[in-house]
Amino acid sequence: MRKYFLITVLLIVFSSLSVFQAAAQNIDFNEDFSRYEIGATPRSIKTNGAATIARPASQQAKWLLLQDNISYKLNRPASLPKSFTFEFDILAQAEQIKDISPISFGFVKDNAVRDYISNGGAFVQLHYYDADAVNIGNYDLSKEANTRFDLSATANRTLHVKLVISGNQMTVYLDNTKLADTILFQPKAARYFYISGPNKSENGAKLFISNISIHS
Repeated sequence: MRKYFLITVLLIVFSSLSVFQAAAQNIDFNEDFSRYEIGATPRSIKTNGAATIARPASQQAKWLLLQDNISYKLNRPASLPKSFTFEFDILAQAEQIKDISPISFGFVKDNAVRDYISNGGAFVQLHYYDADAVNIGNYDLSKEANTRFDLSATANRTLHVKLVISGNQMTVYLDNTKLADTILFQPKAARYFYISGPNKSENGAKLFISNISIHS
């Protein structure tokens, strides 16, 4: 009887571990903010400032407003794995794209949101006021590359971002245009997504993010 009891306990333990492992490996995540009311604070986002759901002019969908000098992260305690794809949309509404100072996004080593993050970890920086400059790099690796993409053409329309991570490598796409494919992570570094609003927006310019997707 004791032998059968031990076998039963072991089966339960192994079954629980399998379920836990499967849950840990399931990184699929989608957030379009459709379940939130306008003006609400989404539970899926953490920030060092205000996180507010809005409906931008001429848009039917709901978006997260990125406020100046504020950083945003996902409210997910676990680090992302070594390989995954991260996608989202940015909407820059402005009379001129140069009314928006640079924004940055990427992956850092922890999920704290105590301070504003500028070019932290493996980063992509969109230089809106330069109209076509994009910086990609990781200062911990002494790596930075300057490239070009017509950001002025993205004013008042959706810009799709896709980041494909494979081991220590990150491939960066803007509107399906590949801008970089290079090593941007230190070995064994944790990976938490962040996006930071501009330092300053002028003449009523606003930035939004939505349609966040993570998949393997």
